[in-house]
Amino acid sequence: MRKIISISFAAAAAILAMQSAQATVVLAGDFSLEDKGFGSQSGIHFDGNPTGPSVTGYINQDDSGVSFSTTTGSLSVSNGSGQAVISGDPLIENLNVAFDNAWDNVTFNFEGDAGSFQLLVNGSALFTGPACTICTIGNGANRFTVSGAGITSLEFTFNPGIASTRQFRVDGVTAVPEPATWAMMVIGLGFAGGMMRRRVSKVQFA
Repeated sequence: MRKIISISFAAAAAILAMQSAQATVVLAGDFSLEDKGFGSQSGIHFDGNPTGPSVTGYINQDDSGVSFSTTTGSLSVSNGSGQAVISGDPLIENLNVAFDNAWDNVTFNFEGDAGSFQLLVNGSALFTGPACTICTIGNGANRFTVSGAGITSLEFTFNPGIASTRQFRVDGVTAVPEPATWAMMVIGLGFAGGMMRRRVSKVQFA
């Protein structure tokens, strides 16, 4: 019996060791960044092969929009093999990604020489400097997943610039209400509050 328990503990320890070796997690604020392989998230696609400092695409899962932009040149997109490749002309030194909807997980892949990147999530400088031990490019550490509720924007800065990025995928959508929806909600709540405060007076006859 003791042998069986020992073997079970050894097997569990081996599995945990394998998992920790496969992915390193960096926590910052309410978000985490992992260097790991991709799962079954929905991909990002583009109509045709757009080019320019800003290009727009759509999420395969719900047809919501997404845009990629840079301030250091031009971007070009090519679709193929179930993925979109976003290349820079010249190299991509910074890349801003904005989603119409909010997501819980976003994956991405970089191609370039050994270097590093800084990542802002929803405008906050979360993964920067020596605190982000996995914010490196090259040597096989090119696949990443950032997780946390309500991801609407990512801002990357690369040092040095990268040739391309691909495999942007998302998962866990949290819909962002439209302004008209917010207006309807406010009007509805105001109407309900007014009805609750209204008093019905009874007419009494002498």
